[in-house]
Amino acid sequence: MKRFTLLMAAIVCLATSALAQVSENQTLSNALWKQGIARCAHYTAYAKGFAKRTDEMVARYPQGYTLDDLNDVYGNQGHKWEKIYDEFKKEEGKAGSIADLKELVSPQIWKLVEPDFNAFITDHPEMAQATADTPENEAPEGVQEDKGNMPPPPGGPRHDRRPDRAHGGPACPINLPLWLSILGALLGLWALLTALSNRGKIKEMRRNFARELDRTNANLQEFSTDAADQMKALSIRLTGKGYRDYEAPENIADEVIEEEAPQVVEEQIDEVTQAVEEEEEGEVMNLFMSKPDENDDFTRVSDEFEPGNSIYVLTTFDGQHGNFEVIDKPEVHRFALMMPAENLIRACSGNAIQIPSGTRIITDRAGEAEFIDGKWHVVVKAIIHYEG
Repeated sequence: MKRFTLLMAAIVCLATSALAQVSENQTLSNALWKQGIARCAHYTAYAKGFAKRTDEMVARYPQGYTLDDLNDVYGNQGHKWEKIYDEFKKEEGKAGSIADLKELVSPQIWKLVEPDFNAFITDHPEMAQATADTPENEAPEGVQEDKGNMPPPPGGPRHDRRPDRAHGGPACPINLPLWLSILGALLGLWALLTALSNRGKIKEMRRNFARELDRTNANLQEFSTDAADQMKALSIRLTGKGYRDYEAPENIADEVIEEEAPQVVEEQIDEVTQAVEEEEEGEVMNLFMSKPDENDDFTRVSDEFEPGNSIYVLTTFDGQHGNFEVIDKPEVHRFALMMPAENLIRACSGNAIQIPSGTRIITDRAGEAEFIDGKWHVVVKAIIHYEG
């Protein structure tokens, strides 16, 4: 029953989100169109490398910003901003839908504009109302209507069925997206209360896990002690120590075996030691690589860092296996975050890495790659997150 309830709540939340969104082909209001134009210009500047962070813009303009507001912010950038401003200023006076906004920018930039614009519509539902049509009894601009000389319309006088607010008629229709947002918030609150009620179960699971972990550590320690005792006993048997005090060898063969055993053991120890030293002295190689292709193979590999191409650095000891991570350079981070879907997704994983939420990329765990058929192939993705 509880699973069914949670499933129904999830379906209602999804339906609420779908209904609350403005249709892609619906004509936007004038204010909302200007907000969309401003965001297209902002992320175009972001792609050029000189835009402010999204959270900074929201903090500066909590009620939204226009193209002229951006001009106050980026006016000191010179010609590169003036070109963007002039391009979008021509479109600001027009009207259109979300689909029309999408045509103004490249697909890569629209991937950044769309979630930000949808979030703004959700936070400001009053701007999501389409521009009202001209009332039937209102004359076009610049034409003065002479009601006294106008003939009555066919079929008798026209009765306006719209409510007259001046005479106490009913108010305008309820703002449906606002109510849907409130409903979604209530459902989210209910889900939070459900999670808090399960907090005790989670704590009990953690305690059980901690007990099992302690028990496993104790077993491993006991196993380690037993293994050390076994190795000590084996060493005594191989070197012959501890047996000479009890009885002497009965023949020459026993003496030969007893004298050669320590020498054989020492030779084996020397061989193992030499192999370990050779492995530790293996040559370390660092390779600088670009983004992977659709087959998860790194497309460009170089011995030196190449600005504009190198995104990852791979460290290998044998030329066949290696660990890679994102290069810790500001210019690399700016380049990678311009198109994270192409530069990061195939080689990295993390929480919402397809939406840039910072200016620096932190590698939490290095990825793994193998040299297969002449190419370095991603075997295990690196784990990353963004910071301010």
